[in-house]
Amino acid sequence: VPLCSARAKLYYNASGVYFPETMTTFGTYANADYGWDRTGKEPSEVQCQYWRYAWNQGPELVAMMLDDWDYTQERRTLEDQTLPMAKAVLEYFDSRFARDDKGLLRITPTQAIETYWFGVENDLPCVVGLREITTRLLALPAEIGSASERQLWKRISDACPPIPMVDDPARGTKRFNIAAKFDPRRNNCENPEMMAIWPFNASGVGRGMLEEGRATYAARIEKMTHGWTQDGQQAARLGLAREAAANLLAKIRNTHKNFRFTGFWGPNFDWLPDQCHGGNLLTTTQEMLLQSVGDQIILCPALPTDWHGSFRLHAAKNTVVSATLKDGVIVSCTVEPAERAKDVVVGEGWRR
Repeated sequence: VPLCSARAKLYYNASGVYFPETMTTFGTYANADYGWDRTGKEPSEVQCQYWRYAWNQGPELVAMMLDDWDYTQERRTLEDQTLPMAKAVLEYFDSRFARDDKGLLRITPTQAIETYWFGVENDLPCVVGLREITTRLLALPAEIGSASERQLWKRISDACPPIPMVDDPARGTKRFNIAAKFDPRRNNCENPEMMAIWPFNASGVGRGMLEEGRATYAARIEKMTHGWTQDGQQAARLGLAREAAANLLAKIRNTHKNFRFTGFWGPNFDWLPDQCHGGNLLTTTQEMLLQSVGDQIILCPALPTDWHGSFRLHAAKNTVVSATLKDGVIVSCTVEPAERAKDVVVGEGWRR
């Protein structure tokens, strides 16, 4: 964090921190990405365009740290680690980017992850990420956070641009868009607009904007089942059981016949063993079986009703759920602590 803070100040005269998409264990850019030959270049000129202006990593990190609070309720971790990180990340956006005539952030230069590089303004991953983490921070108990921290949370919340949307005539609704403005030239195989569904929480079962999310999923350009791609958990968030199941089965089968250990997965995009693929496989499975949405625990939000088995999984607020499933029926369900049983609901097609 001290190195990242110094870099933000040197490169952009900004406060706070940002984290490169790819960085060394020291927090610096990978040498080849930053550029070996720096002749005539400013310190801020990052040569690799895949992540030259990618800023969504900070909001993603803070969102995961807030997930830790949701699940563990450990106040010491929240106050010692999460809140300082949130402050540093939000200060970067607060000091780095100008406001428009309405007082809203104008996030540019930026890009939409690794795929859209040019003419991008208010990319969806940054906009949705900032809206989510400020909303969650402001919802913390009133005694958590200093007065100056809460002022920062509110200031960024008030300055967040609207989520980029576009009309979907085929469905008669709107769907999430890549950014408020962008050049449509593609340079990689990602769907930045899908980040409103996962890893962020703007759309999904129990989360609102469900039809917009489903329209976005149906219209996505890239449709993949391997490596770091997230179609499976995005389908699960949207309650699309058959789509999530097909993605999961494809992930399970995605391994080379010559591997002595099939759990190496792939080869896919970047390396072997492919921990991205295995992590996505596990996450898709969990999102199909159980999702925590506020106080609500949704069982089988995206599981085909002809699948059966048993699971024991953690939910938010130090809750553990054990269940057995068969023929579309939740045959048994144990919730620890027992008082959280009242918060359990079941997904579409399932019954208790």
